Amino acid sequence: MNIFKKLLPFQQQQPVTPLHAGEIYYMWEGLTSGYKIIEVIETYLMNSEDTELQVFLTGIIQGIKATRINRIEKLLKNEGFTVPPHPATKLYQGNPGSGQDVKLSDDEILLNIVSWGQTLLLNNAKAVGAYTRESVRKIFTDLLLNEIKAYKLIVNFGKRRKVFSMPPPATAKDNSLHMGEVFFLWDELGARHLSIMNLESYIADSDDKVLINLLTRGLNQVAVPQMERLENILKKEGFTVPPRPVRRINQKPPEMADKIRMTEEEIIGTLTVSFQAAILYHTRALIACMRSDIIEVFEEFLSTEIEEYQKLMELAKKRHALDNPPVVSSKKG
Repeated sequence: MNIFKKLLPFQQQQPVTPLHAGEIYYMWEGLTSGYKIIEVIETYLMNSEDTELQVFLTGIIQGIKATRINRIEKLLKNEGFTVPPHPATKLYQGNPGSGQDVKLSDDEILLNIVSWGQTLLLNNAKAVGAYTRESVRKIFTDLLLNEIKAYKLIVNFGKRRKVFSMPPPATAKDNSLHMGEVFFLWDELGARHLSIMNLESYIADSDDKVLINLLTRGLNQVAVPQMERLENILKKEGFTVPPRPVRRINQKPPEMADKIRMTEEEIIGTLTVSFQAAILYHTRALIACMRSDIIEVFEEFLSTEIEEYQKLMELAKKRHALDNPPVVSSKKG
């Protein structure tokens, strides 16, 4: 029987849709930006005489190669694309610390790495929203969540060295939130208010049980708990929070809303854009913060948002509700 299974497999392989243009773009950007940051970090490594920093920089280079370069190169090759050549390494030009006479200080090196890390995280967040093929989106989802962990290590290393020019504190309390942290907490709270209003309107507008279940979960398990958490943080820091939106969940929509309604496909399309914006916005908020507990909040928000976005994309593909860019491939035939 096993021989027949090998000769006549019962399961026929499904054809794989080629990646679309945006997916290839973000993959290429993700790869080449990885090359560039390795060049920069190698330059910093060759210019630093600090042994601890040298070990730290070497670990970052190895991590980028393992988690970013190798995975994206493999995927591009599998799709039939030729990857660009690796830049010549600077590590063969001598020992660490034997760089140019005009050197960056160790503090300047750390600040530059933080800035590069922020750029990579934002690029990853954009890429997560661009991909419709689950296996490729997972690569950038993993990159985003894993590189956040690396970013936090870099930030904590910099805080220990006191290299950051911190924004002004928002209150006179010890370990106060700085102005940027308060702004993003406040802005995220306003976004949660909008999410609740829109989700309740979509629930009232839809007759689709599967979509209603997805919307209800997003409302009760994501938007409302996040709103409450943001409120509690701001209150604990001594701020008065804005009033919550009027709940509409048990109200019938106005008569006109029954006549002019969004279709289920339109609701899914709107939610797709909203999730993409939220993923990018959580990432922006995270990189603006310095206090570890607030960074953790936005990291958790981001992880939850990505998880719910994945569920939405599964439904959107089943309903054929995605307007994808043109597909591209380097393969012939």
